[in-house]
Amino acid sequence: MKKWFHDVHNVGELRKQYRTLLKKYHPDMPSGSLGATQEINNEYDTLFTAFNTAFEEEDKEGWNPYTQEENERFKTILNEIISFNIEIEVIGSWIWCFKSFGYKDKLKELGFKWAKTKQAWVWHDAPYHRHHKAEIPIEEIRAKYGGQVVRQREKPVALRNGL
Repeated sequence: MKKWFHDVHNVGELRKQYRTLLKKYHPDMPSGSLGATQEINNEYDTLFTAFNTAFEEEDKEGWNPYTQEENERFKTILNEIISFNIEIEVIGSWIWCFKSFGYKDKLKELGFKWAKTKQAWVWHDAPYHRHHKAEIPIEEIRAKYGGQVVRQREKPVALRNGL
């Protein structure tokens, strides 16, 4: 019986709902709790294994883009950065962090790389290999792989001294 995930038919849809649920129920968020996050993680792991097993049984060539190890690293990274006051977007299997200058040292420690032309930190489980000579705009990457904003940066509140 699924409590948290509904209408998911593949790993991509599962990850999309996971990001949405994590954004809402992570312990660092106002409406979050450790118990809810643990339940979400357990249900996610069960469904991931089921989808992965079905994919491997159907796949004739033996190639699977989602391994259990990659999945664990993806979840760990997302859990580490979800409370940072930065814009987080997942595009395909890449995690992009925009407006994140104050967190650059922490992001470096987690394995993020700086994408100068996009002005963002980016994480991907596999080493990056450039497949194109030209730089691809982030809008084209979003259009091709689909993107979901996981967390918006909170705007600072300006305080005025009696003015």
